[in-house]
Amino acid sequence: MTFQGKIEHDFGPISAQLSGTYQKVKLDSRQDYNNNIGRRDGYAPALNTLAAAAAGLIPGLPASYFAPIAAAIIPNGPNGVLCTSDTDTIGLGAFGGNSNCATTPLQYDRSNQENSSWSAEAIISSDFDGPFNFLVGGIYADYHLTENSYYVNAFAIDYVAGLLGSFTALGGGLPPAFLGTPYFRNNTDDLTVKSYGLFGEVYFDISDKLKLTGGLRYNNDKKNVQARSTLASFLVPYSQTTNAFDSPYVGSFDADPGTPGNQIFQNRQVKFNEITGRAVLDYKITDDNLLYVSYARGYKSGGLNPPLQPIFAVPESFLPEQVDAFEIGSKNTFGDGALQLNLTAFYYKYKNLQLSKIVARTAVNENIDADIYGAEVEAIVRPDPDWTINLGFSYLHTEVKGDTFNSDPRDFGGGRSDAVIIKDITNASNCAVASGSGNAAGVNSFVNTITTVINAGLVPGVAAGANLQPTTSFPANGGIASTGAFGICSVLEAAAAGAFAGAGIDPAAFGGIEYFAAGVPKNIRGNQLPQAPQYKFSAGVQYTMNFDNGMSLVPRVDLAYTGESFGSIFNGNVNRIKGYAQANAQIQLNGTDDRWYIRGFVQNIFDSNSETGLYVTDQSSGLYTNVFTLEPRRYGIGAGFKF
Repeated sequence: MTFQGKIEHDFGPISAQLSGTYQKVKLDSRQDYNNNIGRRDGYAPALNTLAAAAAGLIPGLPASYFAPIAAAIIPNGPNGVLCTSDTDTIGLGAFGGNSNCATTPLQYDRSNQENSSWSAEAIISSDFDGPFNFLVGGIYADYHLTENSYYVNAFAIDYVAGLLGSFTALGGGLPPAFLGTPYFRNNTDDLTVKSYGLFGEVYFDISDKLKLTGGLRYNNDKKNVQARSTLASFLVPYSQTTNAFDSPYVGSFDADPGTPGNQIFQNRQVKFNEITGRAVLDYKITDDNLLYVSYARGYKSGGLNPPLQPIFAVPESFLPEQVDAFEIGSKNTFGDGALQLNLTAFYYKYKNLQLSKIVARTAVNENIDADIYGAEVEAIVRPDPDWTINLGFSYLHTEVKGDTFNSDPRDFGGGRSDAVIIKDITNASNCAVASGSGNAAGVNSFVNTITTVINAGLVPGVAAGANLQPTTSFPANGGIASTGAFGICSVLEAAAAGAFAGAGIDPAAFGGIEYFAAGVPKNIRGNQLPQAPQYKFSAGVQYTMNFDNGMSLVPRVDLAYTGESFGSIFNGNVNRIKGYAQANAQIQLNGTDDRWYIRGFVQNIFDSNSETGLYVTDQSSGLYTNVFTLEPRRYGIGAGFKF
C-alpha cells in the first residue's frame, strides 16, 4: 500500500514544492530449501530406535524423555508420516503441535517482513533571468520494521533438536525437554531508521558557453535494531505450551555475546553523518556539442549485521560507503540529428564499499576499498527518418585496493596447506585451525589428538563414541590445499587457546595453533569486484513503415552481449561467469496520431539459459551454489491507448 502527494506553487521567479510518501509493506514467501524430494530410507534405523525408546523398550532410556519426540515427528510410528516443524513466532514448532507432515522428510525456508515508512521533501528553487540560480531543500524519512524473519525448517533439525534435548535433560537430571528453537530463525524483531538530509545547489553561467554547477548535502542517519538468531539454542520442556522463550532454561541462551550477561535479544544502535557534494563544469562548443567535467562525492549509509547462530567473528556493524567520482564526457549531435554520439570516461574511488556474503545462513555485510575506471560510448544513427540504429559499448576495470584479508566461504583454509577445515558435528557449520609456524604436520597432529579426546568422551558434556576419523585430504582437483576433518569447533577453539595444556595437549608443542571461527582469511588485493563484466556491447535497429492512413508499423531487433565476470569477490574459476548474449525482437502497430498501439514481442529469442550471477550458500547447507540464469524465451502481445 502506497500513498503519494505533491504540492507546487510558483511565486514569480521562486517556486516551492512539498512532496511526501507513505508506504506499508507485508511480504511472505517460502520455498523448498533444496528443491528435491527427500529420502526417508536413511532415517529408518534411527526412527525404529526412537520408537523403541518411546515405548520404554531400551534399558536406561526412560520413555517419558523420548515419547514426546516420537509423538511430534512420527505420530503414526516409524513407518508413518514424518512431521516437520512449521514456522511460528513462539519457537515450539512440531513440539507445540505446529507441523507439516508428509511421507518423505521435508525441508523448506520462509522469509517474511512487515514494515511501514514515510518521507517528506521540501524544495525551493529559482528561475532568475540573470546568470545565477539556486535550489535548496530538505528531506526526512522514517522507517519502522516490526517483523523480519528468515526460517530454515527441516525434519533432520527436529530430530536432532528433540534427541539432543532429551539426552541433555536426562543427563542433567532435568524434566524431559527439547532444544529450542527446533528450526533456524534469524529474527529482526524491531528496526527503526530515521534519516534526514539538507541540500543545496547553485547554477552560474560564467559565459554564454560555460556553466558551473555546485552543490552540497548533509546526511544524517540513525538506526536501532533488536534482533536474535536461534537454532537448538536452549532447553525447552516438552510441557511448554506458550512460548519457547518462557522456558525456565532460557537463561543459558545469549543473543548478544558482545554484552556482559545473557540477553534474550541483541540491541544495537549506530549513527552516521556525512557531507557530500558535486561540481560540474559544462562547455558548449556549439549548440550541438557539449563538453563536461564533473566531480562528486557519494555516500551510502552504514548499518548493522544480524546476530549469527552460532557466533562467528564477523563485524557487528558495517561502515558507510563513500565514493569519489570523477567523470569527463562529451554529448554531440551531427548532421542535423543523423548521428548522436555520447562519450564518457570515469574513475570511481570507493572507500568502504559494501559487499555481502552468506555466513551461518545469514547475509553479512563487510567493507573493502576499491577502484573502478572505464569508458562508455553511446550512439544513435539515423541514416534517414525511418531508420534508427542504437549502438552502445562499455569497458570497465575494477580492483580491490590495499591489503584486504577476508575468509572465502568456499575455502575455509584460506588456500593454506598448514590448515585444517573442521565440519562441526553439532551444528554443521565450519571453522578452521592453522599452524602458527607453517607446520602442516603439526596442525594435523593437533586435530587428530583432539579427535581422539572427543571420541574417548573426555570432553565435559560430550559423550564417548563419536567415532570421528583423522584428517583427510580433499580431492586433488578440488583446489583445496588444506585437509579436513569432522569435529566440534568449540572444543578446538578451547584447545587452541590452551584449555587442555594441563592434560598434556599444549598447542605450542604442535608448532602453535591458531583458531578461525569464520575461516582463515586470505588477501584479496587486486581481485575484481563481483558482477562487474569488463565489456558490454549492445546494438538495436528499427524501421518505421508509415502508411497513407496515418498508421505505422515498427519492427525492431536488439542484441546485447555481456562479457565475463565473477560472482564473488574471491574470483577464481569456480566463481567465473562466462560472457553471454541475448536477442530480443518486437513489432508494433501504431494507430493514427499514436492514439493506440498493438505490440508483439519475443524476449530471449534463442532460449539461452546463460548464467548471469551466482552466490554461495551457507556451509551448514553444503556450500552449494545458487545460480541465476536468463529468463527463458518469452513471447506475448500488449496494447495501449491514449485519451
